[in-house]
This record gives sequence, structure tokens and C-alpha cells, in this order.
Amino acid sequence: MNVIPFPRRPRPHFPHPVEPPSALGGELMHAGPASSEEAFEDRRRMRQNLATLALVVLLVVAGAWLIERLRIYSRNLACIESGHRSCAVVDPRHLPSR
Repeated sequence: MNVIPFPRRPRPHFPHPVEPPSALGGELMHAGPASSEEAFEDRRRMRQNLATLALVVLLVVAGAWLIERLRIYSRNLACIESGHRSCAVVDPRHLPSR
């Protein structure tokens, strides 16, 4: 049996201790955006978030509509396969007047 030695590398020594970022409980550097460029980036990011939210809502609504239509189609197909003649529900508003 051969044993291959792996020498340990020494850990890097930092000249000063590593401080956690301010998001982990340190003091806040500033309360709001300092420059107009940061404010522009915040507005752009907010618009992107709203566009993404609108897209997700649209996908959920389209998915619910598609599932409902497939359910109705499946019920009508099962009715036709069982031999019934009046499977479609007729809305009386679309019937001709007598």
C-alpha cells in the first residue's frame, strides 16, 4: 500500500481582523442612496421587479384559465364517449328569440 503525503498549506494571515458586513448587524454607513446613479439603479431595479411580478401574475392567470378549459373539454369528451346527446351546456342568452 502506497501512502501519498499531502503537505498542508499554511492559512493566509490577514493584516487586520475580518469585519462582518453592515448587513449582519453592524452600523449603517448611510440611510439612503448617496448619488443620483444609485437612485437611478434603485428605480430601474424596482421597475424590473414590478415587470417580473406582472409576468408571474399573467402566467398564473393564463395557467388557471388553461386548466379550467381543459377540465371542461375533458368533461364534454367523457359525456360524448358515454353516448349522451346533450353534453354541451347551452347559454340561453345565445339562443334565438322565439
